[in-house]
Amino acid sequence: MALLRKKPATPDALAIAREMDQFDLLIEDLDSEYGQGWLGAGLDDALTQIAGLDPDAAECVILAVQRADEGELDPYVGIVTAAKARGLPVLLVVEELTATALHRLVRAGADEFTPYPMPEGVLAETLEKMRVASHQPAHVGDMSARRGMILPVQGIAGGVGATTLAVNLAWEMAQTPRKVSRKVCIIDLNLQFGSVATYLDLARREATMQLLTEPQGQDRTAIGDAMVTYGKKLSVLTAPPDTVPFEIVENEDIRRILDVAATTHDFVIVDMPSVLVGWTSVVLEMAETYFAVMELDMRCAQNMLRFLRALKAEDLPLEKVQYVMNRAPGGLTGGGKGRVKRMAESLGIEYNVMLPDGGKAVVNAADQGVPLAEGASGNALRKEVRKIAGSLAELAEKQQADAI
Repeated sequence: MALLRKKPATPDALAIAREMDQFDLLIEDLDSEYGQGWLGAGLDDALTQIAGLDPDAAECVILAVQRADEGELDPYVGIVTAAKARGLPVLLVVEELTATALHRLVRAGADEFTPYPMPEGVLAETLEKMRVASHQPAHVGDMSARRGMILPVQGIAGGVGATTLAVNLAWEMAQTPRKVSRKVCIIDLNLQFGSVATYLDLARREATMQLLTEPQGQDRTAIGDAMVTYGKKLSVLTAPPDTVPFEIVENEDIRRILDVAATTHDFVIVDMPSVLVGWTSVVLEMAETYFAVMELDMRCAQNMLRFLRALKAEDLPLEKVQYVMNRAPGGLTGGGKGRVKRMAESLGIEYNVMLPDGGKAVVNAADQGVPLAEGASGNALRKEVRKIAGSLAELAEKQQADAI
């Protein structure tokens, strides 16, 4: 595709698409943001144009991708890789792209993404956020210089211990000693009966409701103000004080909230409702790992089967899901081990995490509003959750080192 406009002497941004004229609204937004200071290119000359950019002068590469491009994603992955190799931030503008395709491009190194067509002002807002991020110093060992991990936890049925895992994992992540400061938050997205606040003896805040119902206020300041702090180390966004329908928030509301949380925290634990809602797919798309918690009973087996069918039907990234067996039979010997194996085989999955039954201490800690580390530090469940936290921290540090 020929260049769409006269090449500026030092372009502020390079926009790339297979057919740029299919993104007329993006062109209008770019003209509004950069005037004549941006350059358009097709796939054939994209790498040449990237190589010719001055990283000190150019602000970013904007890559527009349509659903029809999914069959040939390799050129787009190559463009993202080439731009990142030159130190250029990459913004994806995606039109009806599946979660799997989007995940591949994000894993290749894209910094931000936004759907097309974009609501008014979203491009300017996203570019401003990228400018702020690009001016933050990135020091070796400083985890705040990268995008934080989003780690949702969902119970496949009610009462399987998903909130217990979410709360204690968040606290252990905040507690693990390191040489650098680690920022951790937990977000309660069970908008109807969320109990993270109860487990930590915190008051549910009206600010959460305001945050959910006023999209224009979902910025870094508003989200930070809506959070409360537990133990001076863990930031918490509680569920609203009153029960509200899940449909009160749109997909983009959830995306913005998680996006801001991930740019201000190293780890974002998300306590999900035990039901599938419209924005479950958004959370799964953005997740590093998605914990699906169940128990060894027929109710959970049937629900897990439905869960898997739903994800496959929507072509969502199943590879992100880690299957958690809570209250696993002690020692996993004899009949208990056989039952776990048969359930896994019948579902076509493998249990990644086996959690022991923490007993009455778990209930007592929740009633007292404290994590297990505070109420029963020697509890077997607490020790296992601490191991998970340590593994995630090591993974994050390895990713940080690889990025540097």
